[in-house]
Amino acid sequence: MDNLKALLVQRRDWNTPDLLSEFEAIATTAGYLVEGTFDIVAPPSGKYGISIGKVEEIATIIEVSEIDIVLFSTRLSSSQVFRLMEEWKVEVRDRTQVILEIFDKHARTPQAKLQIEQARLKYELPFERHQIRMRLQSEHTGDRPTTDQVGVGEDLLTKRIAEIRRRMGLIASKLRKISKAQDLKRKRRVSEGFLEVTLAGYTNAGKSTLHHALTDSGVEIADKLFTTLSTKTARLPTEARQVVISDSVGFISDLPKTLLQAFNTTLMEITEADVIILVVDASDSVDEIHRKMDACFQTFSEIGANGIPIIIAFNKIDLLSEPEIAERLEELDDRNEPIIPISAKDGFGLEDLIHAVEQEFPELVRFQVHLPYGDDGMSTLSWLHERSSIKKEYYRKKHIELEVEMGMVEAQKLLRMNPEIELIRI
Repeated sequence: MDNLKALLVQRRDWNTPDLLSEFEAIATTAGYLVEGTFDIVAPPSGKYGISIGKVEEIATIIEVSEIDIVLFSTRLSSSQVFRLMEEWKVEVRDRTQVILEIFDKHARTPQAKLQIEQARLKYELPFERHQIRMRLQSEHTGDRPTTDQVGVGEDLLTKRIAEIRRRMGLIASKLRKISKAQDLKRKRRVSEGFLEVTLAGYTNAGKSTLHHALTDSGVEIADKLFTTLSTKTARLPTEARQVVISDSVGFISDLPKTLLQAFNTTLMEITEADVIILVVDASDSVDEIHRKMDACFQTFSEIGANGIPIIIAFNKIDLLSEPEIAERLEELDDRNEPIIPISAKDGFGLEDLIHAVEQEFPELVRFQVHLPYGDDGMSTLSWLHERSSIKKEYYRKKHIELEVEMGMVEAQKLLRMNPEIELIRI
């Protein structure tokens, strides 16, 4: 795939935005050398997806520029793909296939690899069926194939389809086991009083850079699309809270349903969050910011992430001047969500972002706590230093007296651990 010379074809309606530059970034990330682009503003055609005139025009470009592969930004049916390949004598792929190629490159965990294989098999099943039927027809050119010949071909087709479906069933079973294990980990975190924050956003908005800046984690950071495919979770340093923050797969406009379903396990982590940080690339144009944010909120709706507090991290402001930042913030003034200007790369605004996140958490309550001396008291004191914010600490003759701030969940857990502890709300 690398170094193949590609021609990009976009077919769109007159009222649909031009996303060729985004598709070019996708193709480049997948490893193609983009030799040219072709923007067609016209209704779709059933036979090829585009008109016969455009098919002939593109054929000339393919011959003159010695194109190796044509990539379509729109979804093509299996029959359209094979008709175009017959006309142009080169490989033809659509946007979903190119995105799957990127996912395949970036898959690191067993979960991500299984999700990608599942998506590919589901997507390519109709292509496989069509390809086998086309081969059967080509093998029996001339006289109509006999019943026996057709029967053998259909048996081969049925066998191959059954193999694919068996593999898909095995993958689904493995993913369910992974999902159960992740769910157990999440329930354990919840029972221990952890709050969950999830980073979400359009692909290449800087989520992984922000995750690294907030947690000093070793997540992969690259100026490419879809570098994060599986959830990465780490502790977020906050006062009086136990918080984990997760990075997730990047969104994209019109995310293919096949991929949305395949990454259901990963995306469902977003729906379990206490707070979502929506990372937005502030260096985009205002129109692009609105388009990408709309795509993100559409994805939230599709996966059922409703009613969760959302904070917008207005990232990459290091690429903008002060007037440009002010202009973009003014354009977003009608948003209901808090907007925090940050630079994940330079570390600017991260304290403000953490403070905004903490404002969305359940209210902290101040308590007076009396701890006995001894091993149990020291153990509880250590626990409180980790799980709460200790404001005052006095060592009396018979006990340790504290003033602490913590959530009600932590307070209840403390009493369950040691019902004899004096805990007075003040």
